[in-house]
Order: sequence, then C-alpha cells, then structure tokens
Amino acid sequence: MNEMEQLNEEQILDGLFEAADKLPEEAVYIQRLDLRMILRGLTSSRVDSIRERCTVRRTIKGRTEEKVDTEVFNALLISESTVRLEVKGLELTGWGDSRITSRLKLSGGEQAVRRMLLAGELDAVGDKVLELSGFGVDIDDLKN
Repeated sequence: MNEMEQLNEEQILDGLFEAADKLPEEAVYIQRLDLRMILRGLTSSRVDSIRERCTVRRTIKGRTEEKVDTEVFNALLISESTVRLEVKGLELTGWGDSRITSRLKLSGGEQAVRRMLLAGELDAVGDKVLELSGFGVDIDDLKN
C-alpha cells in the first residue's frame, strides 16, 4: 500500500487546504540600500483589491477610460507583501514600521516604498511579488 492510500479523505483535504494557506515567501536583496526584504505572495483577491485602488477612471466624450497607476500599484504590492525588512542587522516589521514612517513623516508603507526605492527597483520587486503570487506561471509548469 502506498502512502496516498493510507490517508483518508479528510486528511487529504486537510493537506490541500493547509498547502493553499501557505503563501510562498522569498528574500529579495537591494544592494544599494543594503536592504533585505522578505516578501510573501498575495492572494488573487488581495492583488485585485490593490489594482482597484490604483485604477484611475476618466470619462472623455462619454467613454470611460481606465488606467492603472503602475508606480502606486507596485508600491502597494511591495508594501502589502513585505513580511520583514532587515538593514545591517536591524529588523523592521515592514515598510509601515513607525521607525521609517515617523522619521520620514510619511502616512504609510506605500509612501515609504515610493520614497526609498528607485523606479527600476519598484518594477523589479513588484514583478517578484506578482511571481510569488502565481502570476506568470506557465501552463507547462501546471501540467507536471
């Protein structure tokens, strides 16, 4: 008897739900700042909510145009997915850590991300968050 046959239906489903709740994490290092970020993937509803907050709508001649502000979108993705920051041994709870926001007089983590990261860093780290969140997964990866 193999291992799968020894598990009952409830145990198999428990394992599935437990795996689904564990969002992938990965460390990203930004050498310029000597900063290590621990990022966690986001659920689709969280990414959708962030995208909605960053969507600008304009009505021109009766037609509504929608545009996502990519800088704000990436900053919010990064802020929301950052589990921990480490700078030269100092651990911070995230971009919204009061030691960052109060010192820079910012209202939240998204502003800290925009203030501290360069445009290319924002794009690259934002892409990493989306990758951890399952975007860009190839169908061939899913087949195996």
